[in-house]
Amino acid sequence: MGLLFALLAGCTSTAKPVPTTKPITPEKTVSPSPGQFQVSQEKYAASLKEIRQLITKLNRIIQNEDFQQWLTYLDSAYIRAYNDPTRLKALTQNSPVLKGVPIRNLEDYFNFVVVPSRSQAQVDDITFVDQDRVEAWMYIKNVKALLYQLKLYGNQWKISAW
Repeated sequence: MGLLFALLAGCTSTAKPVPTTKPITPEKTVSPSPGQFQVSQEKYAASLKEIRQLITKLNRIIQNEDFQQWLTYLDSAYIRAYNDPTRLKALTQNSPVLKGVPIRNLEDYFNFVVVPSRSQAQVDDITFVDQDRVEAWMYIKNVKALLYQLKLYGNQWKISAW
């Protein structure tokens, strides 16, 4: 991910010497892709660190198949989305892996989708959608795959759906 640097040019004069002061430099920012929200390099780095720590916790919860604990990391939009029978039916019909698997609710989704696919997740990159929403990405065989959509509530990231 490239960095956007703004350089300030100073002027010199042949008149009286002017006392020098430290130039004001703008905060370094992460260059967004088209349509991507721009954040400072510091916010990007801090958020990436927080999200990697969250994913490590989630991996342990998922490996232990602890549905109740996993629920505490979901926001209400995600819970609604993955309890929706229409969405779950479409998911099973459109996936060759899940075809015929009886996914009726969020707990089934956790057991049949999340546990097999997310127990060893790692975050390789994040993309800010806005100040409080992030897409977490993982590279799988050199292909960038969406791992989670996350939303910041106060100082806690939660898995979300939008």
